[in-house]
Amino acid sequence: MILTLSAPSGSSISLDFNNQFGESVELCCFQFVEPPIEFRLTRRGVPLQEWQAGNTEIYDLQHGHGIKEWCRDGHWFINDLDHRNDVMTCGVLSTELVMETRGIGLSFVLLVWPREGTYRVQLNK
Repeated sequence: MILTLSAPSGSSISLDFNNQFGESVELCCFQFVEPPIEFRLTRRGVPLQEWQAGNTEIYDLQHGHGIKEWCRDGHWFINDLDHRNDVMTCGVLSTELVMETRGIGLSFVLLVWPREGTYRVQLNK
């Protein structure tokens, strides 16, 4: 399942899908179709990189588990320091998760992939 969200650049958008899919929903990855100038993930106003001070692992939520390496600005990146085919991603719980963006005058489109097995099927209302 892919969720599509859009908002004006410079706004914050909630990625908390607990009401729709249950409390344990985890996000596998996200990708901007139309990106803002800058963005960051926060929980209760705290940026992602500060959630666990002792955590030195690198997580990339912009490239799904099927992408093992990619190139940006002439530099090659590996999706996982020790890429394991039996693990999808670390993921991140959607509880109180917010995407903060910066920019003016444009809007962004964000695709979000919830991790399979962590969400309930949405009921038709």
